Amino acid sequence: MTDEAAIRYERVCHKKPACQVTLMAHIPHAPFPYDGPVGDSGQPFFDHSDPVSGQRMHTVGEGIYYSESPHYRNNRVLIHLPPHFKPEAPFEILLFFHGHNAELNRTLVGEMALLQQLNAVDRNLLLVAPQLVLDAADSSPGKLYRSRGVDKMLRDLTQVLGEEKGESFAARFGRAPVLLAAFSGGYRALAYSLERGFADEQERDKRVKGVLLLDGLYGELDRYTAWLWHRNRRGFFVNLYGPSSAPFSRELEQKLEAARVPWSETLPKKIRSRAICSLMVETPHASIFWQGPPRWPLVEILKRLATSQSPGKRAD
Repeated sequence: MTDEAAIRYERVCHKKPACQVTLMAHIPHAPFPYDGPVGDSGQPFFDHSDPVSGQRMHTVGEGIYYSESPHYRNNRVLIHLPPHFKPEAPFEILLFFHGHNAELNRTLVGEMALLQQLNAVDRNLLLVAPQLVLDAADSSPGKLYRSRGVDKMLRDLTQVLGEEKGESFAARFGRAPVLLAAFSGGYRALAYSLERGFADEQERDKRVKGVLLLDGLYGELDRYTAWLWHRNRRGFFVNLYGPSSAPFSRELEQKLEAARVPWSETLPKKIRSRAICSLMVETPHASIFWQGPPRWPLVEILKRLATSQSPGKRAD
């Protein structure tokens, strides 16, 4: 069995940031490697080859190509349990999709201080952050194009967590509510996760507790609105955007108005089930994840979520 097919993991916890446990898993159903069509287009993902090396390449824009290695070969997923995490209590999964030109350790752990931010949230949740395209300006979601992409990825991780925290914990991980979050170019992975990431719509509506977009609405409006309009949707939707993603965000707001769907342009003190918030800030794109406002917006949004519920139950 090759490394790509085998499930393996290592601890990557350091003294800073403090953690209960941080793991780097290598799993077969990570978004990459991927070899298939681009979405539903039928067009091959690798549509070009390097005339010198012969290596396959993917086109992301006119005259822009990225090679299969190293950009589309990494099958890692970062898992983080904060110091205050209580494995015996009900918990939630924060599934986080990073943006362009990112690498999990350097970007999420280092530059974005994502683990440090989650450690500051008094909420019983754990982080799952897959490596999307490595160090490239490409929003391709890889295997998340496929049906049940999220479901299969999380199932791989139950084996990892079963070895690390026990089979009882792993079984509860397989049923836990999921918060979907994306920064910047992670928006496409999140959109496909909403549309086809779970076994069926019933399972998605039962498990997806909410969506958080941090300056990340750069397209895929049909996939987002299909979920927002869905009659059985229970999850909340928060879209914090700056000037760069304003065109699509304003289009979404116009669609909400036209459909007479209630929404707020401010962040309420308590974000409850089915709430929709879309708010603009003037912060430059590269700084929004830290500065918001509010400062550390991901942390502030998580702090404002209504009290955790059992999967499938609605807030009062």
